[in-house]
Amino acid sequence: MLVLAGPAWADDDASELRALKARLRQLEQRMEQQARRQEALAARADTQVATKAPSPFDPCAPGKLCYRGVSFTFGGWIDLTGIYRSRNLASDTGSVFNAIPFPQSRNFNTDEARFSARQTRLSVLAEANATTDTHIAGFGEIDFEGAAQTANSVATNSYNPRLRQASIEIDRTDLGLHVLAGQTWSLNAPSKAGIDPRVADTPGVIDFELVPGFLGARQPGIRVWQDIGPEFKLAISAENPQTSFFGGNTPLVGMPAVGPQGVLNPNLLVNLTGPGGSFFNSLNNVSLNHVPDITVKAAWDPLLGPYKLHLEGWAMYRDFYDRFNFANHDVNTASFGVHLSAEIVPKTLELQASASYGALGRFTATPFPDVTVRQDGSIQPLPITAFLVGTVWHTTPSLDLYAYAGLEKTRATFSDVGTVPFGYGNPLYNNLGCNIENSPAATCNGNTSEVRQYTAGFYDTIFKGAYGTIKAGAQYSYTQRFAFSGVGGAPKTDDHIVMTQLRYYPF
Repeated sequence: MLVLAGPAWADDDASELRALKARLRQLEQRMEQQARRQEALAARADTQVATKAPSPFDPCAPGKLCYRGVSFTFGGWIDLTGIYRSRNLASDTGSVFNAIPFPQSRNFNTDEARFSARQTRLSVLAEANATTDTHIAGFGEIDFEGAAQTANSVATNSYNPRLRQASIEIDRTDLGLHVLAGQTWSLNAPSKAGIDPRVADTPGVIDFELVPGFLGARQPGIRVWQDIGPEFKLAISAENPQTSFFGGNTPLVGMPAVGPQGVLNPNLLVNLTGPGGSFFNSLNNVSLNHVPDITVKAAWDPLLGPYKLHLEGWAMYRDFYDRFNFANHDVNTASFGVHLSAEIVPKTLELQASASYGALGRFTATPFPDVTVRQDGSIQPLPITAFLVGTVWHTTPSLDLYAYAGLEKTRATFSDVGTVPFGYGNPLYNNLGCNIENSPAATCNGNTSEVRQYTAGFYDTIFKGAYGTIKAGAQYSYTQRFAFSGVGGAPKTDDHIVMTQLRYYPF
């Protein structure tokens, strides 16, 4: 029986061996399938990171303070700016390009130089996860560019803090939905990526008024935006409206609206000064707007390998409002703009460009008026065309070089009543004295038609360590102001501006 049983056991062993080999092949196939799935998931995760998928919120990352589940990130800098202008604007860190004097003014032939620490800025960002899918962020930012009636440059230079931003943002990561309320950059201000309410893609210059062609304001409102896939976002906002009026040949700032010949009836109402207890400065006016500015924006951040590209386009609805001779006048307009921010050479050369058109005067760097008025008090919007292009070259890890060129221009918008001129850029306005020093004001009405600027500068990191960073920079700009042609010609002027800056970033 032992002889007969031997072959049977051999057959059983062979069957078990074949079964084990089959199972081993199945396990190997399953492992290969699992490895392929893991590779696919890893590739998908890399793609999401490359397309700027939001990183997980770390409540206690280095550099943050934490209290009861809320993290606080502090930002800002201590600043000293040096300013020189070949034409005396009597201006601090921001150059009012629409005020560059013509030769008629005595300050055309006087230059100015000063130091200022008022660009010093402080900010704090508070963040927390309310639920697994709900993130809350509060942001506040101040600088010292405020100038109350008690502020002066004689004794203590006591310029007061000024609210820049104060907002709350609620993000639903599961829905890709975001809501922001408070004061922040206007939605038509350009971003560098996505819809960023706290940081605009501003030209990296020292001049606080930036560069002609850049549009933006910081004002209260509410904004909602939706992520549509990892690359596309769509936003809408309702923001606080204000209007810069131009009456006849005089900007309407705290005075009755009259034309150059005093024809407009002072019953024209375009703005009001707040009464006591209104929390408005008694020397400042608020316009009669009754409809918020409505802006929609689409932003696209396509994946292009190592290259970063951001494209956006926006449209804005504005309403302008006044009252004259027992009647209200109401005009609404639409404005448009596009913006591009791109890396030409990854981490080395950046490009930005913007173009805008519409009744955008108060958003411009010049600044221009938004509208003018006819003899009957009805409103004529002033169309603005704005362009900006600039580049930043990161020459070394510490040294950046930059250059920008921009312009803002408008077209003549006027109407006449008999021989009396009205509006903006009217060819009947008197410009005979614009090139004669100290000539009467009535002989130089030149309304600005266009402002151009070319600027270049550098920023260098001279120290970076555990106690913060120190940066220094310098900027030169050449700005031209052109006026519409009137009786006596089309005056023009220019300004050479040099600014230096030293900043300490403690955070």
